[in-house]
Amino acid sequence: MFMAVSNFLSSTAEGVFPFYLDHAHVKGRLIRLGSVIEELLANHQYPDFVNQYVAELVALTAALSVDVKYDGIFTLQVSAHPDHEGPIRLITVDINTQGHVRAYAQLAPAFESTKDYHSLSLLDVFGQGFMVFTADLAHQTERYQAIVELTGKTLADCMHHFFRQSDQIATGLVVFSQPSRSDGQLMAGALILQRLPLEQTSTSEQKEQEEDDWITNLSLLGTLTKHELLDADLGSEQLLHRLFHERQLQLLEPKSLKAQCSCSKDRIEKVIQNFPLEDRMDMAVDGEIKVVCEFCTADYRFGVN
Repeated sequence: MFMAVSNFLSSTAEGVFPFYLDHAHVKGRLIRLGSVIEELLANHQYPDFVNQYVAELVALTAALSVDVKYDGIFTLQVSAHPDHEGPIRLITVDINTQGHVRAYAQLAPAFESTKDYHSLSLLDVFGQGFMVFTADLAHQTERYQAIVELTGKTLADCMHHFFRQSDQIATGLVVFSQPSRSDGQLMAGALILQRLPLEQTSTSEQKEQEEDDWITNLSLLGTLTKHELLDADLGSEQLLHRLFHERQLQLLEPKSLKAQCSCSKDRIEKVIQNFPLEDRMDMAVDGEIKVVCEFCTADYRFGVN
């Protein structure tokens, strides 16, 4: 659904905002998140630099999930190399079709709470680890999964590498996170542009023009500052119009996200009941089995029988 610029939800500063440029030759997604990030991190006591990694991975996951048209769950995970002694073992984010998002990080045994890790690059933190993309379709046993090695200094660098290697789609993106200047709430945002394949009937002149247009769009993307992307007082329509008002900007229906875990007591109980009684007895402590959700920290207790 296309929307006139004047009717776009300019008052909405948070969510996923898809759009097209250059007569739909380029697709883009603007992601701006604040309260969602705050809710995701509320039940965890992660250090600030871990929170920033989680927030940026949530923004990138949201950027990719908007293209998913099936009923299911899209998951993005960054994991450290098994032999690397960095501060984080893995970060996982998943978003379902309804826009429910959850996330968690697992700190490594080598993590030191008094050490400042902010200056570390992506490879310093995770080593030669991996970024894993998983699309889990509802009512189907098979899943789509793509794995790429971590490269570059940032998550954005690694995402660029994924698109070059896996999808071979010309892509430009930025991702930022920082505490809000007003209340200290952690904000995260991303802006991604992808050049759609040229029509086979395109003339050489059209191809040359589209190449020039793509370079122009990347140049405009490069002017985006962290402050602009994460400024809650700057409406999403206003931001996109400021960047791309000369690029035939077409805005699509925005998508909201909600921090909500998919765990449930019934589902966990069914999993436990699949184990033999002897195994369930080994799981029990003082006569009950305790399960804590890594995503939302919900605490579930079950009897052995």
